[in-house]
Amino acid sequence: MENKLAWILLSAKNRTNKKMRALAKDFDKKKKSVDFTGEEASLLCNSLEKAIRSGYSLVTYIDKEYPEELRNIAYPPPYLFTRGNKKLLEYPIKATIVGSREATPYGMNVAANFAHELADNGVCIVSGGARGIDTAAIRGAMRQGGNVIVVIGTGIDVDYPKENAELFASLVAKGGLIVSEFPMGMGPLKENFPVRNRVMTALSDSVTIVEAAQRSGALISASHALEQGKVVFAVPGNIDSPNSAGTNALLRDGASFALSGSDILYEMMDRVPEKFRLKDNFGEEAEEEVVPEALPEEKEKDENEHLSPFEKSVVNAIKTGKETYEEILEYTQMEASRLTSVLTIMEIKGIIKLAFRNKYKLNN
Repeated sequence: MENKLAWILLSAKNRTNKKMRALAKDFDKKKKSVDFTGEEASLLCNSLEKAIRSGYSLVTYIDKEYPEELRNIAYPPPYLFTRGNKKLLEYPIKATIVGSREATPYGMNVAANFAHELADNGVCIVSGGARGIDTAAIRGAMRQGGNVIVVIGTGIDVDYPKENAELFASLVAKGGLIVSEFPMGMGPLKENFPVRNRVMTALSDSVTIVEAAQRSGALISASHALEQGKVVFAVPGNIDSPNSAGTNALLRDGASFALSGSDILYEMMDRVPEKFRLKDNFGEEAEEEVVPEALPEEKEKDENEHLSPFEKSVVNAIKTGKETYEEILEYTQMEASRLTSVLTIMEIKGIIKLAFRNKYKLNN
């Protein structure tokens, strides 16, 4: 407790990346100057003890559990209060889905479906917990039993919006995580939400904006993501809808199109393939083992293990003689846009090739 207390007191005036690193390097020396008997230290100590009694945890910049992704941003949070499964901070592959609080039914449906599809493929969904798109994304991921991190803009003990209190409790009970960089008891101050957004985007490998007005807070998330070198997706919308003005502008300015969760999934698989391998062993200790030479039928099984469920379905279709686009579409029962994306990615990976008379063949 003393180390955490000293860190919070010392880091209050050392918020930049450079200063935080310097403080961490000299922490053992500098903590000797901390007055633990003063009023500020006493109030902080009481707050930390209350947090622990309430079942919350505190992860500071100098703790090994602190996310490496946050250490590299311009203004790393000195500490994070957590509620739930803090192991998710180490989850290898994460995707942020955010958008308008005043979402349309179209936007809510898209957010839920995208989150559901990504969670189904082992991606941890990160969102902000606000009403509208954020809430739809959380519910979509939870529907699949997927991993979810909610980064809130209030104190960890404040449920905001209040109508999401039950949702947050359910999320924690099902193995999810709620994170806050703000002190206990802090209410929903307007200026804290844009600050919170940089943590969401830093934790993630991609950021998807589903709906956003021209001056939406979600566009701040897109800005943070671009600064952090993350891929930004936007969902196209009706050009006459104010809720699509921001997302359509992002697309005009170079954001990637997201027409399905598969678009996000395959882009991340292409950019960070090693993280998808890591996710399969998340939470498990790696063990060395001698693998015997596989029998021919076992080799075929191993070759298919790296394929996504969609890719496996395409492979099965081709093996049963369904080789044209229309035949594969009927066999797999995918949406046409999704199948087009899957086939394109599989060609890029060298799994299939387009042969004579527009028939798809497996590359042996």
